[in-house]
Amino acid sequence: MWTALRIWWNRCMSAGEAVTDEGRGMLQTRYAALKRQVPFIYAISLLNFIGFHFATSRQWQASLWPGGLLIAFMLIRLLYWMRREAHVPAPEAILARMRPMPFIAAMLSLAFGVWGLIVFETGRPAELNYAILFGSLTALGCAYGLASFPNVARMPLVFLALPLAARLVFTGEAAPVGLGLCLILVICLILRLLGTHERGFVQLIRARSAIEAERGRALEAEQRALSEAARAQVIADTDDLTGLPNRRAFLKAAEACAALPEDKAVAVAIVDLDNFKPINDVFGHMVGDQLLRQIGSRLETLRGDTGMVARIGGDEFAFLVRCADVDTAQQLGNAITEILRPPFVEQDREFRVTAACGIALLGTGGDAFQVGLIQADTALHAAKQRGRGEVSVFHPALEAARKRRSDIANALKAPRAVDEIGLVFQPVYELATMRLLAFEALARWKHDTLGDVSPADFVPIAEQLNLIEPINDSLLIKAMHAARDWPKSVRLSVNLSAVQLCSPSSARELIGKLAEAGLSPARLSVEVTETALLIDFETARSNLAVLKAEGIRIILDDFGAGFASIAYLREIRFDTIKLDGSLISPIVDSVASRRLLEGVLQLCLALGTPCVAEHIESEEQLFLLRKLKCASGQGFLLSPPLAAGEASKLAAKPMAPDQAAE
Repeated sequence: MWTALRIWWNRCMSAGEAVTDEGRGMLQTRYAALKRQVPFIYAISLLNFIGFHFATSRQWQASLWPGGLLIAFMLIRLLYWMRREAHVPAPEAILARMRPMPFIAAMLSLAFGVWGLIVFETGRPAELNYAILFGSLTALGCAYGLASFPNVARMPLVFLALPLAARLVFTGEAAPVGLGLCLILVICLILRLLGTHERGFVQLIRARSAIEAERGRALEAEQRALSEAARAQVIADTDDLTGLPNRRAFLKAAEACAALPEDKAVAVAIVDLDNFKPINDVFGHMVGDQLLRQIGSRLETLRGDTGMVARIGGDEFAFLVRCADVDTAQQLGNAITEILRPPFVEQDREFRVTAACGIALLGTGGDAFQVGLIQADTALHAAKQRGRGEVSVFHPALEAARKRRSDIANALKAPRAVDEIGLVFQPVYELATMRLLAFEALARWKHDTLGDVSPADFVPIAEQLNLIEPINDSLLIKAMHAARDWPKSVRLSVNLSAVQLCSPSSARELIGKLAEAGLSPARLSVEVTETALLIDFETARSNLAVLKAEGIRIILDDFGAGFASIAYLREIRFDTIKLDGSLISPIVDSVASRRLLEGVLQLCLALGTPCVAEHIESEEQLFLLRKLKCASGQGFLLSPPLAAGEASKLAAKPMAPDQAAE
């Protein structure tokens, strides 16, 4: 019996549950309905409490007990419910708030009921009517207002109206008995209506939940499809290291900005980190990568709501920012350089990184974004010439350099540009014997109106215009056909650009070109720089592994030219390391430079990797390199770059006996 009674009591006192989705939805809907009725519930209760209190008090200044205490409590509860909420509470919070409600409603109803019964027994005849009137109105009004929580709504009926009705019945007089029975029937009717209302309410919520669930599943499926498409797009347009947009995304955004009206001017800023390569050399690429992430995070704080910050190269970032004039562009550049000045902390070390910044205002038109990129690059070049941490905004004074770069860009777009770009071949000798080992193929472009155009000028522009691939393909084919006439002991060395190195299919395409040219893979060496490796290391490493498996030799170029490349010496097994001319030029006049070169050669010796010295331009340099046992070298002292015919003659020429004696 007690167990059944306890179960009944718990059911009566239950305010719902917040475990299932249906229960949570019902709680929130019930609470919203109750919140709207609370002012009316407490208004009814207060008016009836106050009316009953003064109607039954012998004196207006009578003790506050019991009506005054109930009124005070009701006012406190009203203020509690009327406080403003910023948002609908969570179901758990609603449940916590509603759990005591059945008990509070029962206690208030019981207190009013007991008060009414006391008055009924001890009051004057008129006061008996007040007890029935105010008690019944309170019970019926509160029951209707609390209908969204039926367990709470039943309390005024059971603990207030029902006791008063029962007392009327027990008077034994005809009129009170009839009134009591009528009140009991009304109570039963309202209890039944509460049950009917609850069943309809539950069915409505369940139907609504089912509709919402079905709609949610449809939206989820649609969102999943859109999310997958967006995710694929994001991956294609995102830099893996920093999470910023990559060069591909930046170029698309720049092209879109160029189509905007003139009153929505946009500036493009190119940021190049000053001497970032030594950090990778000394501390490794893990530290360098973490610093690039920190740098990207700092730069992103400057992009504004509508701008873009992208990583477009190894240590290059770029901005697209709404910018009205040159002064605003200069302020942007200053902000970019200043935000990088505070030291970066990584692995308990401080690193100070500066950057040069070149800015240009984008024009409008079909090729405006390409011109804008060229102008920004021209300004960047001017900034770097002035020193570290400098800013340059493109202006007419840079027009000559810009015009030449623009002329180069236009010339590259011409159909015959690929055929105009040719090759020269610089010999690479074994320094101990002066035996010819290889020729390095170097691009040269002699234009009808522009004259001699250096690869340092036209290669970056071709990369920006996405024209570098046909140029590279043409030069490779020309170099391979030239090398077929050389003795088999003389190898061909070609430079792979970042585009070639980081294209997934480039290795197989290169091997296919070798087969078409009839050149053995063992006679080919490819030179790669750390700059190119940094663009997409995994793809680059995969391509190099494919080439090496075919017998092609892999050379790390420009070692010591800022990028130290020690990390890559661990990651990739190179056949040769080519020392940059900056390591060779000062060795005659600087003891420290000689010691540095000696240390680099010892490092290569420890790795079992031979070295090639570049830019050998004096007999003293050659003497020191031989003394330090540098394996091979090239430079104007040994031979300038040769035309294809001259290279073939040199390759066919036997080595002089006196060369071996040197």
